[in-house]
Amino acid sequence: MYKLGLIGRSVEHSKSPEIHHKLLAENGLEGEYHLFSIDESMIAETLEYFKTNEYTGFNVTVPYKETIIPYLDALETSAEVMQSVNTVKIVDGQLIGYNTDGLGYIESLKQNYPDWFNNRQEKTVLVLGAGGAAKGITHQLVNHQLGRIFIANRTQSKALELASIFPEVETIQWSEVTHALTQVDLAINTTTVGMAPNDHQSIISLKGLKSNPIVSDIVYQPTWTKLLIEAHEEGCPLLFGESMLYYQAVKAFEIWTMKE
Repeated sequence: MYKLGLIGRSVEHSKSPEIHHKLLAENGLEGEYHLFSIDESMIAETLEYFKTNEYTGFNVTVPYKETIIPYLDALETSAEVMQSVNTVKIVDGQLIGYNTDGLGYIESLKQNYPDWFNNRQEKTVLVLGAGGAAKGITHQLVNHQLGRIFIANRTQSKALELASIFPEVETIQWSEVTHALTQVDLAINTTTVGMAPNDHQSIISLKGLKSNPIVSDIVYQPTWTKLLIEAHEEGCPLLFGESMLYYQAVKAFEIWTMKE
């Protein structure tokens, strides 16, 4: 039986159990998926609990995607490059870290807009934020050899830090975001701005936007973030956070079960 879980600071309302129980059932597998809301001081004992109780693996969410790395025995290539982990597989007592955020995001984009990558070298993307999710998504965008990728973060030093990992990426000042939105094909909010209970907030304003890029928000609670509501009102195509959540879960499920 597969024993799976999720650790984070406040995960009580996560949709991950629903998704993984569905995936288990669809594949005729027995298993459980549990939620663990923990403080940082509890990471070591929680990981020991997983090993002692023969867990197959677990997911990691904010704010521990980077914090957990020193506790792991090995990192898969993408997690190593990004220094960010959202999935851990336990093999013979060894904790192996992966990152499926970027893979899940790209799969979500392909499923919702299947022709978008056809002229990939002509596409321009704006990534808002420079945290763990931004690293995963940017890594996969770079791998797909898009024309231009811009990173903007309210703390410019973090954007520069991310750009140092990926030389193909360009940084812009936060004050330049409004202008950049008129030139991009895809804008992605990778931050938690707009997540409940702060769903009255938006990372940027789209009022009067004079173009129609795909506007994407990785926040999935609420489904309709303020950013996506405004993008819809401006006539932009949308990509919802629930879609990325589902496909990054699928990628994690494949890692744990070795089933496609």
